[in-house]
Amino acid sequence: MNTYGWQLTGQTLLALVALGACGGWLLLPFRRAERPFLWLSAPLAGLFALGGALALLYFLVGLPFSWALWVALAANVSGTALALARGRPGLPAARTCAVGCCALLACAYWGTFACNRASIDAREPALAATDGSDMFGYALVADWMVAHGAASVPSATDELAGLARYNLRVECSRPVTFALLGAAAEVRGTSGLFAYDWAAGVTLAAALAGCAGAFAGGPVALALLVAGAALSSWFTNARTGYMGKSVGYPGGLLLAGLFLAALADPSRARWGAVGALTAAVAWALSPTFPAALFAILLGGYAVALVLLFARGEADAPRSGFWTAVARPLLIAGALAAFVSVPWVVSHKLAFGTFNPPPPPADWGWVLPAALDLELPTLRAVPARGGLLWAAAVVALLGLSAAVVFRDRTATALLACALFVPACWIAGEYRLYTFHGLLYPLALAGCAALAARARAARWAVCGLALLCATAALRGPQARAAADRYLFRPPHTEVVHRQSEARALRAAVGSDDVDVALAHWADNHFAWAELAAHGVPVRFRAPGWNVSVGAYPPAARRREPEGPKARFALVERGAWAPGTVHWTGKRLKLVENRDQIAVVGTSWPLVTTWDAEWRPGALLGTEPVAFRIHNGTGTERTVRFVADTSSERARALAYRAGGATGTVPSAATVAVPLHLPPGWTRVELSAVPLPDEPHDAARLIQVTNWRIEPER
Repeated sequence: MNTYGWQLTGQTLLALVALGACGGWLLLPFRRAERPFLWLSAPLAGLFALGGALALLYFLVGLPFSWALWVALAANVSGTALALARGRPGLPAARTCAVGCCALLACAYWGTFACNRASIDAREPALAATDGSDMFGYALVADWMVAHGAASVPSATDELAGLARYNLRVECSRPVTFALLGAAAEVRGTSGLFAYDWAAGVTLAAALAGCAGAFAGGPVALALLVAGAALSSWFTNARTGYMGKSVGYPGGLLLAGLFLAALADPSRARWGAVGALTAAVAWALSPTFPAALFAILLGGYAVALVLLFARGEADAPRSGFWTAVARPLLIAGALAAFVSVPWVVSHKLAFGTFNPPPPPADWGWVLPAALDLELPTLRAVPARGGLLWAAAVVALLGLSAAVVFRDRTATALLACALFVPACWIAGEYRLYTFHGLLYPLALAGCAALAARARAARWAVCGLALLCATAALRGPQARAAADRYLFRPPHTEVVHRQSEARALRAAVGSDDVDVALAHWADNHFAWAELAAHGVPVRFRAPGWNVSVGAYPPAARRREPEGPKARFALVERGAWAPGTVHWTGKRLKLVENRDQIAVVGTSWPLVTTWDAEWRPGALLGTEPVAFRIHNGTGTERTVRFVADTSSERARALAYRAGGATGTVPSAATVAVPLHLPPGWTRVELSAVPLPDEPHDAARLIQVTNWRIEPER
C-alpha cells in the first residue's frame, strides 16, 4: 500500500464515521446486551438513512443536490444526537470498544484495498472495469443528478441523456443508490465515474462491519463474521458494477436481523426503524426486493415455528398450534406486508412493470452462484458439485442444532436455505439473482446460534458451524480475488482521472468521432466527454455498445453527419493525422483532412490483436468499413488488413459500384477509388465449396489501414 492508498483508507474511515453518525438513530432502539457490537452496523444503516433522506429532499422537496446532501447529513446526525441524548445509553466496555475499532479498521482497509487497486496503483482517482459495465450507467445518472435539479427532466429526444431519463423517470427503481454515488462524487470533488471505486469500497467496508456487528455475540464471532462476509459475493458485486446489489443485499441482511428482533421484542420505535429502513432498501435496489426478502425470511420463520413447536410438543406439550405457530406467523406476515407491499404497489402504479435480464438457465451454475460457491459472472470454481453437497450438510447440521437449542432467530435464518431446493423444484432460475444474500443469511444464523448457546461447548459448536459455512466459500473468494484484484485478465480496462481531464482539454470545444470497439472505452467517452459537454459523434461499433444500446437511441440507427475534426481511437490503431493527446489506452488524432477508417458496422465478433488493435471476425454476412476521404480530391488507394483463418478463404469486397475478391493471405489489400467524403466498403468471407454457406465465419481481420496504390 502506497501513500495514496493510505490516504484513501483514511477517507474511507472518515466516511464510515460520518455514516455511523447518520445511522445511529435507526439502531438505538435495538441495543441489547447480547449484541455488544451493534454500533458497528451504524455505518451500514447510515447508507440508507443518508441515501433515503437525500433522495427524498432531491426528488420530492426539489432542493439542489448539494443542498440536499448537507441538509440530509445534518438532519440524520441531529437525529442520532437527539436519540443519544434521550436514551443516554451506556458506553461499551473498553475491551469491546477496542475489539470493535480493530474490526472497523480491518473492514476499512479491505474495502479500500479491494475496490481501489487501480487508483492505488495510479496514485489518483481511477476506475477498473473487467466483467461489468453498470458502473458507467450509475456514474452517468449520478452526474446528471449533481448537475441538474429534480425539476430538470432529461429530454426524451436527447440520446446522450437517454440513460439518465430511463433510470430517473421511466424505470426509477434505485434512486437511493444513484444519490449515494452522487454524494461520493460531491464530497470527493470528482465525477461519478472516478468516485465509483471509492464509493464501492466504502459500501463494502460498511457491509462487512454491519454484518458482523448486527449478529456477533463476542469477539471471536465478530472476527469470523467479518472474514466470512469478506468471502461472499459482495466483493464480486462491488467490482463488476452491481452497486444496487452492493448496497441492497447487505441492507437486506441488516433488515432481516432487525425485523426478527422487532418480532421477538416489539416496540413502536423498533417498528418505526424497520419501516424506515425497508423504504430506503426498497428504493436502493428495487421496490420489489424487500417483499422478496420478507417472503424468504417468512418461509424460514414458518419452518422455525413448526419445528420448534414439534420440538416443544415432544418434550412437554404446553401450547396449541394457533398460539405457537399460526398467530405469530400471521402477525409477522401482516407486518412484513405493511412495510414492504406499499412500495411495490406505488412503483407499479407510477412507473409500470419492468422485467430484469433473464438469469442463466443452467442449474450447474445457478445453484452454486446463488449460494456464493461460484462467481456470478463466470464459471471459475472446480468441483462445484462437491461444494454444494457439503454446503447442504452444513446447513442441515446448523438447522438441527438451532432446533435443539430452541433458538427461533437462528432457526429462521438457517431455514432460509430451504428456499434453494424450493426454487429448484419449481424450476425458478431467478434464484441466481440472490447471490450475496442467502449465504450471509446462513452466516447470520450460525452467529445467532453461537451467541445464544448457554454452555461453552455448544457455543464452540456454533462457531465451528460458522467456520465451516465460511470455509466452503473459500474457492469462490479465491477465484474472485485472482480475477478482480491480484491477477486481473489482460482485458481489464483502467481509466484515470488525469487522462480524462487532459483529453477534455485537448478536444476543447471541437467535435470528436468515437468508434471504439470496447464498451469500457466508449462508456468512458460518454461519461467523461459527452456528459461534460464535449460534442461527441458516436459511430459504429462504438454507437452499438454505448449510446445506441439504450433508449431512445436504441430505436434508430447510428446518426450520420460530417466528419469531426478529431477522432478518439485505440492507442495502437492505425490513424493518420496529428496526434494531440496520447493516454495509456487511447489517443486523440486530428484527421478530418486525411483518409481515415472512421468505424465499422456492428461486426459478428469484435476482437483485438496482441497490440490491442481492434479487429473483427468476418462471416458470409458483409461487415462495412466507413472510410472518409478528407483530402478534397479523388484518391486511388488500398485498404490493407492483417488476417488469420483456420482454412484459406478468399475475401469478397464491395465499394461503391466496384466488386471483387482478393485471395487469402496473411495481409490482404483491397483496391479502392475514393471520391471526396464518405465511402462504404463491405467485406465478407467467401464460403469454401465443401462447407455450408453460413459456416465461413472464421476470418479475423485486424490492423486495418490505408496505403497508397503501388
